[in-house]
Amino acid sequence: MLRTRKAMGEMTWAPITVLCAILLYSLSSAQNYTQVGFLFFYPLYNDYTIQCLYTTGTWMWLYFIVWTMQYIANKKFNDNVYKYVAGSSLYAYVSHYTWIVIWNVFIVRPYQITFIPALFIDFFLTDAVILVTYIMFVLVYELIFPPKT
Repeated sequence: MLRTRKAMGEMTWAPITVLCAILLYSLSSAQNYTQVGFLFFYPLYNDYTIQCLYTTGTWMWLYFIVWTMQYIANKKFNDNVYKYVAGSSLYAYVSHYTWIVIWNVFIVRPYQITFIPALFIDFFLTDAVILVTYIMFVLVYELIFPPKT
């Protein structure tokens, strides 16, 4: 897999492939404000064509990020950073929306906070709580099952 990716990156067609990927991603980014669904409705659009474009763009973005991070960032440089940052990614993926809804229900809506401050509140509070709760989960887990030396 790594050999194939490296070979594809060294091809003369690589810059054109990147430009085509950017073009396809721009075509598949949902940029409309009509036919929008509601909260807890994925992928947030009622129209089937827009749903397909939005979902395709999301998968293209994920593929690009995975490919890039596999190439440049898949190295263990510090045991603690690796344990908490890399380890918390799945937990963050599973739990982030819960925290976003909690902040919106208990902070943003009651105080009628506008979009930009609410975005910062959601982003930083969600990240902080995800990291703190994951650290607590790891500490409890290591108390029950101590790491082998």
